[in-house]
Amino acid sequence: MTMITTTYPIPLAETPTSTDRRAWGFWATLGWFGGSVATYVAASALAGFVYAICWVLAQPTVPIDLESPTLMYLATAVSMPAAALLLMLAARRAGPSAFAYLNLTLPSRRHTLIGLGLTAAFWCASVGFFYLFPAYDQAPQLVQEYRAILGNPAALALYWITLAITAPIFEEIIFRGFLMRGWSESRIGMMGAIALSSVAFAAVHLQYNLPTMAMVFGLALVLGVMRWRSGSTTLTIMLHMAWNLAAGIAFALQV
Repeated sequence: MTMITTTYPIPLAETPTSTDRRAWGFWATLGWFGGSVATYVAASALAGFVYAICWVLAQPTVPIDLESPTLMYLATAVSMPAAALLLMLAARRAGPSAFAYLNLTLPSRRHTLIGLGLTAAFWCASVGFFYLFPAYDQAPQLVQEYRAILGNPAALALYWITLAITAPIFEEIIFRGFLMRGWSESRIGMMGAIALSSVAFAAVHLQYNLPTMAMVFGLALVLGVMRWRSGSTTLTIMLHMAWNLAAGIAFALQV
């Protein structure tokens, strides 16, 4: 395994201190990721259980709506941070700190501008593709889902919290932070880490059709490259937030 000098520059003349530790290996990183998936599922179930108790206490004579969008967004808002928290604890164990391991540092202005430009270019390419092949476009379905929650203030608030805050922050910590950090220092190297973490990122978006999942994979590649070149997971969080906000606003304007 080799250290990624783009992210953690260490002069050749220096000797690592006792507080410096290497990243988790490939299989250990994968194992921690599996644990985060299990944590996600458990936290979702717990959120559903609490939601059901509150429902029964508030409306004892009304059957519980297990397909409520409020429950869906609540479960996501709770389970995603729980999954990321496990990986932050794992990052803290590897040292020297969770923030350093996950590269939660401020990016340079140059990398921020480049990242915004690449993300905007990929957005235009995606819009162009679905304009040429409207049969694959899931935007109308997503607009319908947004329209369905307009009369539900709780679901609407959770929708925007999940879209603009929870998902960008904690998905980036998981995929561009933890997975890329560990896998980039394994035998597959940085390019393999970008590709494999992008595949994993696309795979967790099973609610979409294949062309849309391919778009998600492409976005993940853009974010992975920017994480590599900038050395900052904070930058990919910002780019992810910008993408999700743009998508949410586009849906809202079509209602």
